[in-house]
Amino acid sequence: MTSFLPLRINPGGFIDLLDDVRQHGQRDRETGALLLTAPGTDEVAVIALTADTGIRRRSDLFTITRPAFDSLFTYAEDAGLQVRAMIHSHRGAAFLSATDRTHGLNLRGFISAVIPDYACPSNRPDHWGWWRFNDSWIPTVPATLEESLPAPKIIKFDAEAVHDH
Repeated sequence: MTSFLPLRINPGGFIDLLDDVRQHGQRDRETGALLLTAPGTDEVAVIALTADTGIRRRSDLFTITRPAFDSLFTYAEDAGLQVRAMIHSHRGAAFLSATDRTHGLNLRGFISAVIPDYACPSNRPDHWGWWRFNDSWIPTVPATLEESLPAPKIIKFDAEAVHDH
């Protein structure tokens, strides 16, 4: 484990994320979301669920196209936020696949988390796999749930736009 401070989030913020993971998982396909924070803080302000256009889902593959990423990163910049982490689901165990390691957002300090058992995902982030990129992906601490934090805004994004959820 690293000594980095974990992301902090109101637990209510995971309800929509876990519902989305479960719905796609029950159709035997991966899905995911990105977490946004204000610069200089570890408090998750926005959970960006993936919509449809420019998003590909299969049982062992989840990809976000460049136009979909552009839509989200433009939203983040306009809102004064930064994209800090990507969470995606797996059918089985929580691990970073070769595809995750090679084609993920390999940016220093970026966090990647994997929710295992997508048809019945755990609501406990410490049951997921967490990694931080620092020239390579290394295990890191899971996000912490803090009731005292405000609930994050939930949005959906794809290659066409960012929408309120």
